[in-house]
Amino acid sequence: MSLAKLEWQRRQRRTFRERFGYSLSAHYGTGGLRETVLIRDGRRCVQCGMTAEDHLAEWSRPITIDHRDKDRSRNALDNLQTLCLRCHGRKDISPILTMRKTAAIEIPMQHARRRGATYQTISERFGVSIATAWKWTRSTT
Repeated sequence: MSLAKLEWQRRQRRTFRERFGYSLSAHYGTGGLRETVLIRDGRRCVQCGMTAEDHLAEWSRPITIDHRDKDRSRNALDNLQTLCLRCHGRKDISPILTMRKTAAIEIPMQHARRRGATYQTISERFGVSIATAWKWTRSTT
């Protein structure tokens, strides 16, 4: 790609951002429906009610448009909603990330601590950090 074309693209992106307040990729990512969705949702997060202005003030970023079914290729109005970063993150976080990973070994860790094992020993035996060993055994000492 020529240098002149790259500079033209940068200028186009910059002009778009200055005019609309969000990136050209965000515009394309919603099939050009971003403004329509914002108007429909009252320029507020549909979960918590945070306004687009408050969002910009808090995070220095425009409020987000979310694909309800997580299919970014389906840009239909019924699949798009306005969400703040906090609510968008909560919605899209993988369940595996919120699941307690020590649940199956919590009781054996507590038994080991009651028998006098150190946090270091427990962490090595069960393959967890010392902080995790402390967190899940501290109430048993």
